[in-house]
Amino acid sequence: MKAKLVMTLAAATMILAGCNNDENEITDNWNGEIRLTSGVSVQTRANTDVPDKQIAADEVVKVVVKKQSGDSHAYAGYTLDFTADGNGGLSNQTSMYYPASGMGVNIYAYHPANAAASFSVQENQSVDADYYKSDLLYSEAKNYPRQKEAHSLTFVHKLCKVEYTLKAGTGTPSLDKATVQWLNVAKTIGFTAETGVVATPTDATTITPHATHGAIIVPQTVNGSTKLLQVTLADGGVLYYTPGTNQEFAGGKKYRYEITVNLSGLTVKSTITDWETVGAITGNAEME
Repeated sequence: MKAKLVMTLAAATMILAGCNNDENEITDNWNGEIRLTSGVSVQTRANTDVPDKQIAADEVVKVVVKKQSGDSHAYAGYTLDFTADGNGGLSNQTSMYYPASGMGVNIYAYHPANAAASFSVQENQSVDADYYKSDLLYSEAKNYPRQKEAHSLTFVHKLCKVEYTLKAGTGTPSLDKATVQWLNVAKTIGFTAETGVVATPTDATTITPHATHGAIIVPQTVNGSTKLLQVTLADGGVLYYTPGTNQEFAGGKKYRYEITVNLSGLTVKSTITDWETVGAITGNAEME
């Protein structure tokens, strides 16, 4: 009798212990929902997080979810707008779920969400909103397995970034309130959302850069006999840089221009960094 009582007490203790453990456990009642995060692929630590390595807060990304090619079951998929939080997070009020087949999904995404078959950068990128609108980002279509952990969508910059610094040269001209513009550069390019391919630049224009981020232009070749840079001084003086050889601007690359402003003209030194390092260009510009 005593032995039976001891066994009963021991069993009760085990049950209570089990209940306590269950109460302390953090459970994830995952029901097959697709979870996502994001990041922008770059290879240099010189870039700031936003907008070079992270999509800026409140920017909208288009996410397209389809079934994998080997999935024979019906699956409607999703095409939804997600809002970035500036720290890699993407959110949408509509929950997405994996197919009932038990397979994973195929996902591609792009920014800005309204990017169409003909994509144009903004001519005036001096404010954050218009610079961000010009940054065409793409996360390539690929298969993602069924899992409760968030999938990270890696985006790449599809266009080109141009930056500049100004330095006073011969004659020590005042650079206070001097402005720079990019001349005769195409602003529009074809874009295929399903593949991320960009092609055929058009619509040559003048682009005003952001004071911090520079400017985004589409991949293109600018004729070497064409004026490329304009520096306007506060006193009204205008100087130009004409490179002399064709200038190749490739997608995913960042071009840095060091502009020495002389009273007789400009001396320009250009390097290309990541986005990706490929070479350097030097040249002179003259006052007109």
